[in-house]
Amino acid sequence: MTPAQFEKQIEPRWQKLEQLLTEAEKSQPTVNVDELPATFRQVCHDLSVAQHRMSPQRLTQRLNALAIRGYRVLERRSTGGWESFVRLLLVEFPQGVRTEAKLFWWCTALFYVPAVVMAAFTPSHPEWSMALLGPDGMAQIEGMYGEDSSPGEFMRDKFGSNFAMFCFYIWNNVSINFKTFAGGMLGGVGSLAALLFNSLFLGAVAGYVHYSGNPQTLYSFVAGHSAPELTGLVISAMAGMRLGLSVLRPGRLERHAALVLAGRKALPLLIGAATLTCIAAVIEGFWSAQNFAPVIKYTFGAINWLLLAAFLFFSGRGQAHAA
Repeated sequence: MTPAQFEKQIEPRWQKLEQLLTEAEKSQPTVNVDELPATFRQVCHDLSVAQHRMSPQRLTQRLNALAIRGYRVLERRSTGGWESFVRLLLVEFPQGVRTEAKLFWWCTALFYVPAVVMAAFTPSHPEWSMALLGPDGMAQIEGMYGEDSSPGEFMRDKFGSNFAMFCFYIWNNVSINFKTFAGGMLGGVGSLAALLFNSLFLGAVAGYVHYSGNPQTLYSFVAGHSAPELTGLVISAMAGMRLGLSVLRPGRLERHAALVLAGRKALPLLIGAATLTCIAAVIEGFWSAQNFAPVIKYTFGAINWLLLAAFLFFSGRGQAHAA
């Protein structure tokens, strides 16, 4: 095939790619924009063939310019903007949780079972919770969840406003999530230890409130934000464990490559967990602190658990799975 015949054969692909790139650059894509990646790959192949056959410089320069232009458009659309962030949260995050379903349920059991056991036994053995909470922790819990106490008023007195409470919850809870995730670098042991400590601490708080405070004050306060906050913590530990397992069990990959691959899979989980924790901080700072009737708070909390479960189970189904 002569260079002229080769150019005539593939020219329709050039024109098609130029049209698709023009539409994408103007942010006015048509229904055919889905063909852009495939057409881009075909033109890249044409460039490789032209270079191999030592075609005229005019031909290779045109193909090379199209390839560079296509790469820039695809790179911009795949890595930047709110669309990518929204897709990460609404598609890749729940897909990642479902893909790691066994690890998710294992971390969930590892978090809730020790907490429930601790909460069940500490009312009759308060020294267990006292050892974990310490004098300052016990004093704070009695101030928040005592018989005549209000968690919202206690926190407002401490921080000055609901907004200041919200800022504290953002800083405190998100930092816990990131520390839990980072512990996964130690072969998963750090994430495991952080998850167990938070589980036992939560159980100690609940048990001590049953021992010396008002349980309804505690449960009505945490009902609204417990779903996103606790699930965010579990998913952070899950993401950290995924990193740790990639180090311990890299399979056929080198450990470095396995760690990089696990990091890519864990990133949507970590960002999703941090987002859940931020949502929990908003609820905790501006809703949970209000003096609504317990039944209203319990109903709101139950709805949040159902919505979160539905989101993790259904969101992103039917969408292309993140590679």
